[in-house]
Amino acid sequence: LTMQSGKILSLQRVSYICLDEADRCYDMGFAPQISAILSAVRPDRQTVLFSATFPKTIEALARKSLKYPIEVLVGGRSVASDSIEQHAEQIEEEDKFLRLLQLLGDVDEGKKVIV
Repeated sequence: LTMQSGKILSLQRVSYICLDEADRCYDMGFAPQISAILSAVRPDRQTVLFSATFPKTIEALARKSLKYPIEVLVGGRSVASDSIEQHAEQIEEEDKFLRLLQLLGDVDEGKKVIV
């Protein structure tokens, strides 16, 4: 933000923003910085927002900054779900597609995957 406000860096060409753990960012007092970044980026951007919980402050941020939002809700609205499993793998670029197919083929009936 310092570089952007000093006109050293422009965010006008940014077309994708990912806000992960948005609830924690708000809890830690970063609301003004998030708002400044969102206002400096082009309006036709794609924005994704991830939050384990969805308190009113995050809902307000989503309403203000997202167009045509899609909400994926797992478990309760205000509590983190204990039924989520998260896995990360480091894979060579040429192996990614085959590994994705393998993982999707291993999904049990009735379970869901977000990639």
